[in-house]
Amino acid sequence: MTWIEDFAAEQCEKSKEFAEAYAAEGEKLDIAVALTRLRDEMGLTQQQLADISGKPQSTIARIEKASTNPTIGLLAEIAASVGRTLEVRFAENPDAERRLRAARKGRALETVDNALVPTVPTAHQLA
Repeated sequence: MTWIEDFAAEQCEKSKEFAEAYAAEGEKLDIAVALTRLRDEMGLTQQQLADISGKPQSTIARIEKASTNPTIGLLAEIAASVGRTLEVRFAENPDAERRLRAARKGRALETVDNALVPTVPTAHQLA
């Protein structure tokens, strides 16, 4: 990992809000890269993709700059306009899985703490 990835992972562990924002920005970046790759594969400019999809060029630019959070419907419309389908899948994400395990562990500990019973038998139980 790079130092920035280490720093981000550390901040994600410290703050749920940071972790959520970091994940959301990562998703926008993934969408930006995917749309840019699609457009490049097809040999289209942003304006040409905008014309084909019936969307403003500024919308295509904002998606590719990761400065907007496009809806699934918008992405599906753009995909359909160029003869593609939008594929949504739940891929493994080691960082998110680690945070999920930590969250589950925290909840499990709370549950255990709230229902603690003595583990050492009392004199009455031994009799």
